Order: sequence, then C-alpha cells, then structure tokens
Amino acid sequence: MADLLLEQRDGLLAVTFNRPQKANSLTVDMLHALTRVLHEARNTAAVRGVLITGAGERVFSGGVDVRYAPALPEAELRQYRQSRSTAFFAVLMQLAEFEKPVVAAVNGVASGGGFMIAALADAIIAAENAFFALPEIDLGSPPLAGMAILAPLTGSALAYDLVQSARNLSATEAVQRGIARRVVPREEVAATAEKLARDLMAKPARAFAANKAWMRQPQREALERAERAMVAWRAAGGEA
Repeated sequence: MADLLLEQRDGLLAVTFNRPQKANSLTVDMLHALTRVLHEARNTAAVRGVLITGAGERVFSGGVDVRYAPALPEAELRQYRQSRSTAFFAVLMQLAEFEKPVVAAVNGVASGGGFMIAALADAIIAAENAFFALPEIDLGSPPLAGMAILAPLTGSALAYDLVQSARNLSATEAVQRGIARRVVPREEVAATAEKLARDLMAKPARAFAANKAWMRQPQREALERAERAMVAWRAAGGEA
C-alpha cells in the first residue's frame, strides 16, 4: 500500500511510514498491513532483520491516527475505536514477539504510538532534531501501552514522568536514559541505522532470538494487561 513502503535488500526489510502530510500517522489499514508484514517477516528465512523509519525530514510517526473519526452512530463509533485499538496492540505484540533484529531510524518526532513502536525496536538511531513524547494524557487518554513498554526498559519513574507530563524527551536525553542508541545528524540516520541492523543480523540468530525473547517477556506480559485495561477503560466511557 502507498502509505506503507516496503523494500527488501540483502536480508533487510525496510519499512517506511509514508504519510508525511499527516505526520506519518497510522491508519487502521496501515496497522493491519504492518501486522501482516511483521508476521510474514518472522516466518520468512530470507528476512533476517527489519529497519523502520518515517518518510520526510520532520516526523518518524505521530502514532495512531486518532483524528480520523468516520461518520458513524455513537455505538458504532465506539466499536470502531475499539477495533482501532485492537489493531494497534496487534502491531505492538508482533514487535514484542519478533525474534529477529529490528532497528528504528527515528528521523524526527516519534510521538504516541510512534514512540511505542520505536521503543520496541532492538535499537533506536535518532536524528539530532528528533524527540519522543507520549502526549495522550492531554487528549484525555491513558497511554497504558506506553507504560507497559517503557517501564521495563527505563524504569517506572521515567515512564511515569513521561505519561503524566506529556513532555518532550530530546534525542540527547533519550540516549542518556537508555532509550536511543545514538544521535546523529539527520542525513546520517538511515545509513547509521542500516549499518547497526546489519551488525545485529550478523549475530548467531538462535542466540539472538533467545536473548530477545527473555528480555521482552516483561513487556509482552505488561502489554497483555494494558490491552485488557484499555478495553475496560473504554467500556467505562473512555473515548480515545
């Protein structure tokens, strides 16, 4: 699909979010497609690693496109929001269970779900102009998936700070906090991320997968709890 560009070269599958005019936000169709792509990549021997980035020079991804709301009766609109949430959690679980190397080339802003997707990569290479944020609280929604991903990665204090303040985390601070691997000039992000991905792809695959499965277990379990909690929150009147 035009909004999700795929390129496979020498064992590396490059995935690009391609809605720069909409902050590379993810539609429901894009979420479904991304889930299928990751599932197929997990089961395709020719794919030994994945590189994820965003089109353009400003934004990696603004996350799920919550601004789009189809003209539906209220009951059906609630069902649509739930199906959108389910589609997003499916992407997160695919990434949390993905045994092969994944590197995020964060070429700009990684906000909301975009931050969550990047944080589930094995490594982030960030542009100097990049920043990370979980702004959902200002939209009236709790980013439980973000906490589920970040707390095992960074500790609960930083995760709590980010979700309650919705502040921007600079690329430099992201490195200091252990979220990003390196900060490089924007024009070097793609090449640096690809080199790192190929370095990881050169590691013994079975050992890499075993290490990753062990380290990701807390996030997988937390994401399952977060999804159930979001269903309950939405059923109690939450709308986002």
